[in-house]
Amino acid sequence: MIIERKIKTFDDFSVDSFVSTEKLIKLLKKRNNFKDELLELFELDTNKPTEIHVGNAKSLIDSLIQIDEKCEKIDLNVDMKDIHLQKMLKGEKAIFEIFSIDDEQIINKIKSDKLTVETRYSSKMELLDYFQFNRFANYCRDREYYDLIDVIKDYLNSKNQKNQDQKSIRLVEKFDNNKFYLRAITSTNGYKDFGLNFSVFVALMSLDSYTKQSGIETYISSYFVDESSLYVTFALNDKIKVDDNLEIMFELILENDEIKRNSVSFNGMFKLIYSNNKSESEIFIKPRGYKKENKKPTDLLTYQHRGKVENVLNDISELPKLIDFYIEQVCEDAQRITKFQNPDHIRRFLSSSIKRAQKTGFLKYKDKIYKKLINIKVDNTFKLFELLREVEELFETEDIVSRDYWRTRIYEAMINGK
Repeated sequence: MIIERKIKTFDDFSVDSFVSTEKLIKLLKKRNNFKDELLELFELDTNKPTEIHVGNAKSLIDSLIQIDEKCEKIDLNVDMKDIHLQKMLKGEKAIFEIFSIDDEQIINKIKSDKLTVETRYSSKMELLDYFQFNRFANYCRDREYYDLIDVIKDYLNSKNQKNQDQKSIRLVEKFDNNKFYLRAITSTNGYKDFGLNFSVFVALMSLDSYTKQSGIETYISSYFVDESSLYVTFALNDKIKVDDNLEIMFELILENDEIKRNSVSFNGMFKLIYSNNKSESEIFIKPRGYKKENKKPTDLLTYQHRGKVENVLNDISELPKLIDFYIEQVCEDAQRITKFQNPDHIRRFLSSSIKRAQKTGFLKYKDKIYKKLINIKVDNTFKLFELLREVEELFETEDIVSRDYWRTRIYEAMINGK
């Protein structure tokens, strides 16, 4: 990341944490490509602010505005022949020089038309992969073959001289150190900046409508956000009774990577609350997606960085119906959970699944989780829930990907482990 990530978790909310449409519109101030279209599509009157009934939205909006105050995102169309490798750095980083910059704002700041940038995320790999050089360049760097790296640099420059290809690059200017970072390389054709602020604006407006129509309180239960990506969970404060022992609650997940092709996605996870006399235990499960017409599980909603704003709105207008449909599906699956004849069989099934896991990132937890699962036998469903809850505590707070992977494994074990 370039700007330090903002992380918040909430167990509940108050009406003081709601946000007004007046403040919500401030999200569109800095990158306002679609401001007028969104105001028209959602029929918002800037002179008549209303309240968005989504708990803890104020905190998320504040975090996004604070991040915007620390950096500037700039998209430039550049010729590939004007991008030169200067230096390989450790890890997936490098320094590139970009010649013939024609952006007046940048030229005025650096007093030159040559910009030096340090890569972040996958931009170094994308640039060198363009010439099929990334793996070899890494090999030379790791073995300190600096003379070969110089040969690579000269070769790329000579190969590039007559290259007419053009790409769009995303730069992030960080204000506190006056440095420019190369965030990503994208196509110059059809890219639409449906960024973090855009997706949060659309999500909050849609969930506000859902909340007011359904009467179900909705609040943000957690979020992780930096300058390029976000992960937000919206909890529906509504317990659905499956049977005498089990209740289920739904949380909507919004993810956005500002650059990736399928950049914005809405999915869901579920909190299972199991009661045993006067004791309760909670775990989260995450299906791969909802099942649509006997097809493979899919995200509730995904849209790419292309197309018209009204098409995005048309898609997201289906979200309330999709949420209800998804909850109905998982409630049917959840009925199997309290009918386990042998809960310890689920533990063993899950242990085998974790033993075979090869997902990058999850591997650092794999041994600890596997040992815990094989060393503690369970003889009832409540003890199974308690064991799975304890395993979740092994994950680092920020490791969203690994934790969601674990939750998916739980769901599949409970539904398929029988």
